[in-house]
Amino acid sequence: MMNSLVFSTQGTWDTTTLMNNGEEVFASRLFVSLRRARGWMGGDQGGDLEAYLCLQDDPDNEIGILPGSLEIQVPRHNVLITNRDPHFAFESTQIYYQEIEVTMSVAELYLEIDADQNIVQCYMSLFQGHGFGSGNAETFTLL
Repeated sequence: MMNSLVFSTQGTWDTTTLMNNGEEVFASRLFVSLRRARGWMGGDQGGDLEAYLCLQDDPDNEIGILPGSLEIQVPRHNVLITNRDPHFAFESTQIYYQEIEVTMSVAELYLEIDADQNIVQCYMSLFQGHGFGSGNAETFTLL
């Protein structure tokens, strides 16, 4: 069975949960780093994706969370990352923001939740092309 993770918070540790296929996961760390490379004209050049969690009872063991999906539910934002390719090919990754597919617009997505270190960080950069030229990326904080 593929992972179907849902990370949800209202902004405090007491309101934070991580579920996988409907069951709560007691993790000490959740980490996602996605970077999409762009050519000088803004064309897609592939990218890299690292996504794992560490369980509370085995904090040194990084467990890959894809193939499958991860939904990030935070105040005013909802992000869904899916990659159902059994070989975890980057090209099979899809990203939705507020239920709108933004896969080709994402320059970077970063999520780091570490309860032991009290780290809570999540942001996303969306690429905005300008026709001719390289365009730019706008970064906004999700959490």
